[in-house]
This record gives sequence, structure tokens and C-alpha cells, in this order.
Amino acid sequence: MILRAMGLGFVLWLVVAAIFRFGGQYFFLPDESTRLWAFLSAPVVGVAAAFVCLKLLKEARGDEGEAAIGVALPGLLLNGFLTHEFPRAFPNIDPTLDATFGAWCLLFAASILFMGLSMTKLAPQDERV
Repeated sequence: MILRAMGLGFVLWLVVAAIFRFGGQYFFLPDESTRLWAFLSAPVVGVAAAFVCLKLLKEARGDEGEAAIGVALPGLLLNGFLTHEFPRAFPNIDPTLDATFGAWCLLFAASILFMGLSMTKLAPQDERV
């Protein structure tokens, strides 16, 4: 189960990286107001992506949180590399927007984790404080 989720997370990372590689100059703009909208779009896109990914995985009840970790982990690891090598990885995007990209990626992964945890249905015996 976790390997399937990590595989899907890697595919999701490839899709997102390809979108930014070939169309990122239309998304990450140096203008302050458009940068804020791009930044605020990360949780919305992440929640939608997590919902679709978790439905595709068809995990057992209670395993949604673990699957969300598997989906988010490849992106967290590989986006660290992309942020470090930002000018080489994304020559079409202004190099000063590397921090914006890194923050977007963190919010995207955090929203995937949040959605997975919020979809998890725990058994009554698991709800101990």
C-alpha cells in the first residue's frame, strides 16, 4: 500500500515539475499580487490532488493518512532538490522566485497530508487521548 502511494506521489511530482518547467513563467510572476495568489493556490491544489489521489488508491478505511504520507513524501524529497537547483531546473522562471516555489511546494505537501489525515476514519478504540 505505501509503495503504491509513493509511486503515485512520484508520478504527481513528475506532473507538477513538468507543468512548472514548461509553463511556470505564466504561474510564478515577479509581481507581488500575482505571487500572493500563486502562493495561496497551493493549499487548494494540494487538497484537490490529495482527494483525487486517495480516491484512486482506494485505501482501506483508516489508512488514508498513511497513504497521504506516501503520496507527499516523494514531492517533499525531490522538491528540495528542485529548489536548490532552481535556475537550472526552471530556466523559464525568474531565479528570484526560488523561495516562492519552495514555499508553494511545502504548502502543497502539507495540504496533501492535512487532507489525508482529515479523511481518515478511526475506529472508536483508536480515539484515545
